[in-house]
Amino acid sequence: MKFIVFGLGNFGASLAEQLVKLGHEVIGVDQKMETVDRYKHSITHAIALDSTTKEAVEQLPVKDVDAAIVAIGENEGATIMTTALLKQMGVGRIICRVTSPLQKIVLEAMNIQEFAYPEASAAERLALKLDLPGVVDSFQINTDYRLLEVGVPQRYVGKSITQLDLANRYRLVLVTILKRISRRSIFGNDNSDLQVMGIVPPETILQSGDILLLFGAPRDLEDFIER
Repeated sequence: MKFIVFGLGNFGASLAEQLVKLGHEVIGVDQKMETVDRYKHSITHAIALDSTTKEAVEQLPVKDVDAAIVAIGENEGATIMTTALLKQMGVGRIICRVTSPLQKIVLEAMNIQEFAYPEASAAERLALKLDLPGVVDSFQINTDYRLLEVGVPQRYVGKSITQLDLANRYRLVLVTILKRISRRSIFGNDNSDLQVMGIVPPETILQSGDILLLFGAPRDLEDFIER
């Protein structure tokens, strides 16, 4: 897959390098030439430009990437400007690093739904999430195994857990299922929450919107998602 990362500070550079190690093509963008020079050998493409300028961003193949990650650090104005330009240019998936509650509120008003936070492990965790399509979250257990939250593939909607036969077909373990439950608030608004099923009975029928928590090797998880 192809990604573009705006901002090559500690978080953005770590994310870009993790994605490259996972086998993806990454365009890293930063305003500072010295920063770009530092990472030009560890990121697929490293480009110096001002991402708050429309003419500069239009030079980038933003419509051809699977996701654009705005990882700019403390300059909240630059994050908001860059995000606004990406939305204006029709980028399908935008993930923003947020550093304050107010910044998140502004980005949510722009209909941004995916966020990353500047904890030490956040870049690696986001890279693992982006590594496979449809993944909600990913946790690296060790180099050989992951825990993966993934939306149930459309081809399995209406099938039972027994019919999936995960252990024999994919060498995977189903830990549990998160089901989206709709509720009406006291104000009359429709809300939905994810509820954990606990131990999943084998006769459980999978529904659209279910999230499977799977344990297994990365290659087996990839086979399940992409087959």
